[in-house]
Amino acid sequence: MKRFFGKETEVEKLSKLHVELVYQCVYKLVDVMEHYYEHDFDSMDDDVNEISRIEKEADEIRRKMEIEFFKGAFLPFDREDRINLAEQVDSVADAVESTAYSISLGKITFPESFKEDFIELVKASCDAVALLRDCIEMLDVDLGAALSKTHDIEKKEDEGDIVERRIISRLYGSYRSEEISILKFMELKNIAEKIGNIADRAEDASDRVPIIVAKRKG
Repeated sequence: MKRFFGKETEVEKLSKLHVELVYQCVYKLVDVMEHYYEHDFDSMDDDVNEISRIEKEADEIRRKMEIEFFKGAFLPFDREDRINLAEQVDSVADAVESTAYSISLGKITFPESFKEDFIELVKASCDAVALLRDCIEMLDVDLGAALSKTHDIEKKEDEGDIVERRIISRLYGSYRSEEISILKFMELKNIAEKIGNIADRAEDASDRVPIIVAKRKG
């Protein structure tokens, strides 16, 4: 497939590495949640620290990208949108780190009856970030394919919203029936919202892609 900017391989390489690290961040959250379900808080904390390490590495790559942009990577009409895209992709890793720390700080006993719903919610957010990674990888190769991925991300984010609302509705029911305490209700509601926010951030990042495509097509 044709490349659009053959001379800009360095910043393209950094962009792909950046989103790959963000992808690693969100998939490490799967491990965090597995330990959370099993009440293995020591292992959970280890994975939370690993997420923090990966997030910092992603930050370093983003800073290198900013230097390349300053040097003149990409044409002027494209540069601002690519900078904004990089910042919003980085915000996905920030959301993952925030979620992981919230889980680690609470360390409440996870109710088994909510496990399947949370697994589904985490998967939706992971899938959204995987699609974002694919979208960015295609952006300098196939604009049509990149644009198509943005629609897939939107659908995945919608799926996550449905699961998130279901979890919160069930949490309210469990609290009202005194199956869970107010503390557990608040902790789990906060975690569900934070996990859902990861897919929201992925969709926000993908919203820059149609702008880039339109300008290049223009």
